[in-house]
Amino acid sequence: MKRYLILICSILILSGLSAATILGWDFENNDLEPHTGSGGISLIGGMTDDGFGKGYPDDPSRGWSTTTFPAQGTANLTAGMMIEFSTAGYANIEISWVLRHSNKAPNRSVMYYTLDHTASPVQWTEAVVNTVTAGDTWYPGTFDGSTIEGFNNNPHLAIKIVAAFGDDANSIYVPSKPTGSYASDGKWRWDDILITGDPLLPHLEVVAELEDFYAAPGALSELQEYQLIGQNLLGNIQITVSHPFRIRASDSEDFTTSLELLPRSGGIDKTVQILFQPTQAGEYGEDIIHETQGVQSLALPVFGFTTKPQPSAYPTAFGATQTSYYQTLLNWTDSTGPVLPDGYLIRGSKVDAASIEDPVDGVEYPDKKLTKNVPFGVQNQLVFDLNEDHTYYFKIFPYTNTGAAIDYKIDGSVPLISVSTTIGPIGSTLDVGDLAFVEYASDSPDRFTFVLLTDVLENTKINFTDKAWDGTAFAPNEETYEWRGVGRPYLAGEVIHIVEEIDYPDEGSYHPGFSGFSNDGDQIIAYQGYLTQPSFIAAISTCDWLTEGIPTNNSSYLPEPLVLGETALGFDTEIDNGVYHGITTGTATQLRLAMNNPANWTRANSLNNIDYPIWQINVISGLPQPELAIELTDTGMIMLSWEAVPGAYSYTLYYSEDPYAQIWQTIEGIPFNYIELLPSEANDKMFYKVKAVH
Repeated sequence: MKRYLILICSILILSGLSAATILGWDFENNDLEPHTGSGGISLIGGMTDDGFGKGYPDDPSRGWSTTTFPAQGTANLTAGMMIEFSTAGYANIEISWVLRHSNKAPNRSVMYYTLDHTASPVQWTEAVVNTVTAGDTWYPGTFDGSTIEGFNNNPHLAIKIVAAFGDDANSIYVPSKPTGSYASDGKWRWDDILITGDPLLPHLEVVAELEDFYAAPGALSELQEYQLIGQNLLGNIQITVSHPFRIRASDSEDFTTSLELLPRSGGIDKTVQILFQPTQAGEYGEDIIHETQGVQSLALPVFGFTTKPQPSAYPTAFGATQTSYYQTLLNWTDSTGPVLPDGYLIRGSKVDAASIEDPVDGVEYPDKKLTKNVPFGVQNQLVFDLNEDHTYYFKIFPYTNTGAAIDYKIDGSVPLISVSTTIGPIGSTLDVGDLAFVEYASDSPDRFTFVLLTDVLENTKINFTDKAWDGTAFAPNEETYEWRGVGRPYLAGEVIHIVEEIDYPDEGSYHPGFSGFSNDGDQIIAYQGYLTQPSFIAAISTCDWLTEGIPTNNSSYLPEPLVLGETALGFDTEIDNGVYHGITTGTATQLRLAMNNPANWTRANSLNNIDYPIWQINVISGLPQPELAIELTDTGMIMLSWEAVPGAYSYTLYYSEDPYAQIWQTIEGIPFNYIELLPSEANDKMFYKVKAVH
C-alpha cells in the first residue's frame, strides 16, 4: 500500500529578482511627492510643515523639516508623521528612514503600524522605539516587517512615528541635547524614507495526501481529492491526466481527463477530485499534470490497482450478545487503516479454537452454519441453529477482493472469542402420525415439507433421515437431519419447509443443509430419539417400500409401527417430485389419511410441472370445539367461558388480532371451562377460540 503526502510547489521560470523599493521619499524636489511608488505622507497631532533643508548626509541632499510639538507633559504619542501605503504584489516588507533631531526636539520617537488604516477604529501596534543621545544629529531608523504575514500583499497599511515622553516616570518630553531644554518649536527633519519588499512571484502548489486507488475492471474506485493553491498567477491553469484516471473540480461536474481552471485576482484555492476506472486488470501509474503561465509544470503521481493488498488491520471489539440456547449475535467494530476490507470471513468450531483453520488466499468459502461472509460496514452476524448448552469458538478474518484474488489477513493475532449457549426448554414427545409430508423434490433444489398435526412445545426436536431401514436398524450411509422448533411453540397446521440452500424465517432450524435426495428413489423417515433407538413418527418414499430383499441407497423397508396409507406414504413407481393436493381442513386423523393417500398427490419428473402452494392448513380438534362467551365480572375481570367438553382433560385458548392468521398465540393447560383475564390482557380487537384437549 503506497501512501503519499505531497506538497508540490511551482518553480519560478523568471529569475534574478531581488528586493525592490515599493515607496520612497528623498525630498530632492522640495515637495512631499514620493520619488518612487505611490503613497501619502502627512503630519498628525498638531505638527506643522517647516519646509525643506539640508538632507542626509549633507548638501546637496534635501530633507523635510517638521515642528510644533505638544506642550511639555501633554499629548504623549500623538504628534508626528504618518504614511499610508500599499504592498500589493510584494512580500518581506522592510521600512527605513533617517531622522535629525534638533537640540530642543523630543529625544524619543515611537513607530506604530496598522494592517488596515480604513478600519474604524484603527488598531495600532507598537513596533520600534528610538531614543537619541544628542541633538543636531542624524539617526537611522528601521523596521523589519518580513515576519508579519499581514504586511504582505496588503493595500491598507499605514505607519506613524510620533514623539514620546522620555523620562523614567514617563511624564515629560526629554530634549535631544541632554544639557538643553525641551521646547515645542524644536524640529524633526526627515530624509530617505524607504519601504521595500520582494516582488511576489507566480506561485502554484499541489497539496495531496493520496492513497493507492483500487477498483475491479469495470468498477469505480473510492473518490479521493487534493488541493490546488496558487497566488499571483498570470493565466488559467490546465490540468490533464490519462485513462483510467478521471478528474473534476466540482461535485456538479462530470469526470474528465482535462480541466481548465480560472484564477480569481491571480489566486486559486480549489479541490480537485479523482476517480480510478479501469477497464482491464493490471497496475496503473500516471501523472496529473498542472500547467500555467510563468511557472514550471507540476506532476502529481497517482497509482491504481485492480486488486487490493490484504487489509491493514483486524476489526476490534469482537464479541457476542443475545446468546440463547440456539443462536448468538456476533458483533465487532470495523477495521481501520489505509487498506480497508471488502468483507469479513467468520469461521467457527464447536470443538476448540485450534480446529479453526486459517483461510487460504484465492479460495472463497461459502456460508454454512459456522461459516459466514459479511460485507465491510456490517458489524454483526447472527449465527443460528446452535446446539444447546455447548461452547463454540469463532475467529474473524478481514479480506480484500473476491474470487481468485481474495486476500485474507491471517498474520498476527486473529480475533478469537468463545460463546456458550444456554440450556433450552424441554420440547414435546410426539406420537406416531403427529406429522405428515405434503411436498418432496429430488430434482434440485432438493426438498421435503411436512405439516404438524398437533401442537408442539418450544425446542421440540425431530430427526429426518434418508438412510434405509433394514427392518431392525438404519444403514450406516447417508445423512440425518435435525429440525428444532426454536424460539416459540408451534401449532397444529404449521407447515415446515426443508429446502436445499434456502432458509424459511420463523420455521425453526435444521442442520445440516439438506441435499443428496436421489432421483432414482429415496425416502425420508421422521423419528425422535437416537438413531440406534428411534421412535418413529412418519415416513415418505418416492417409490414403493420394500417387502423383501436387501435395502440400497434408493430403497428401504417401512419401519414399524408406521402403517402405509395411514402414517406413511409410498408410491408404486418412482417419480422425482411431488405435492399434496387434497383437503386442507379437517381433524388430524382426516388430514393424516388424506396426506398419506397417493391418489391425493400430483407428481412429475420436472419441477416445471409442479407448483408448490402457500399452505393454509387448519387442523380441527377431534373433540367438539365449544363456543365462547365473554363477560365483564363484578371485579373488573374479563371472563371467557365455554361449555365443558366430555372427555377433555384441559383446554387451549387461542387469541390473535388477525382472525385469518396461521399462527395464534396460546394459553395452554386450562383445567376448567373458563378463564379470567385482566383488562390489560384483552382488548376489543382480539379474536379468541378454544380447543378441547384429550
